[in-house]
Amino acid sequence: MKVVILLSIFFSFSVFAENGKVIFTKGIVKIGKSKTLKKNQMIKTGDRITTGKSSLVVLQLPQGNKIKLGPESVLVIKSLPKKKAETTKLNLLKGSSFIKVLKGKLRKGQKSKLILRTRTAAMGVRGTEFFASYGSGDDIWMCVNEGVVAVKSKKEKKSTLVKEGEGIVVKDGTKTSKPKPLAWTRKLNWNMNPSSGNLVNKVSIESAYTDLLDQDYD
Repeated sequence: MKVVILLSIFFSFSVFAENGKVIFTKGIVKIGKSKTLKKNQMIKTGDRITTGKSSLVVLQLPQGNKIKLGPESVLVIKSLPKKKAETTKLNLLKGSSFIKVLKGKLRKGQKSKLILRTRTAAMGVRGTEFFASYGSGDDIWMCVNEGVVAVKSKKEKKSTLVKEGEGIVVKDGTKTSKPKPLAWTRKLNWNMNPSSGNLVNKVSIESAYTDLLDQDYD
């Protein structure tokens, strides 16, 4: 089952470059099948990044985007923009990621700034910061720290708006749950700046996901 998470984000460009850059690593982080990814290393279109157990990596991408990839995750850089009006395209194949995008206006002819693909849902972001993770099987759950995210499963015609502090579950790419305020979204470690303190997220993703499933979504 193939899913698209579409992030339509409005922000300005402070820095533009064709490649991304690694700004932090912890534990085992690989690029490709075996090469170790190191701090300050450049990343480009086509790169496949994998994190090991208790590991993480923070990537600075073109157009001011930042990605923090959690433990036991796999991310493929499908496309990095060569022009200011082009779109960043990423595939999250496994695990979890924090995504942050600068605010600002879309360039002429630009429909979105960043597209994140998974197996189960489409999310159009109208804000700057959210978290997405695989749950059980093809389930995807996400929550918003800032702004609004429009979520639509593969079989839905209308999007569901998820606001700041809320979370949802997309079950097998078929149905998006009703957004609910979730206190633990604030407890997630949203920090992506190594100079601002610890980057490790200590909230149990498994427990948080179970909490979402246990709620009554009409």
